Amino acid sequence: MKRTSVVQAFHAETLIISSVLQIGDSERISARTRALAVQRQYELFFGPEGEQTFPIFTKPIPRWSSPPPVASRRTLHHSPVISVRSVRVLGISSSAVVHIGSTSTAEGEARIKHIRQLADFAPGAQPRGRDS
Repeated sequence: MKRTSVVQAFHAETLIISSVLQIGDSERISARTRALAVQRQYELFFGPEGEQTFPIFTKPIPRWSSPPPVASRRTLHHSPVISVRSVRVLGISSSAVVHIGSTSTAEGEARIKHIRQLADFAPGAQPRGRDS
């Protein structure tokens, strides 16, 4: 049974990186993110970068085991309307889902590899950088 979603007020500051805001029914929601972030203390580049395959992006994601099938299920909605007075969200990011309504399947996946490259230097010594 489909229902109507009514939202009086919705305020979101930021929705980024494969986030989903869904008001109303949906059959399937699928949000995916793959990211490679390199943070360096000093600007130093080594030619083509980011083309290496990291295992975090290729490993299979563990899935929840499905519950055994139910012989019969009966759902009774006392109201044909999903009514929401107010929603306030500061931020939605990296395959997050905010959904007001009904759905059959919702999937989210975020894989982020963050590399920090900091300068090597001995305690008490000055860091080596581009001006050294």
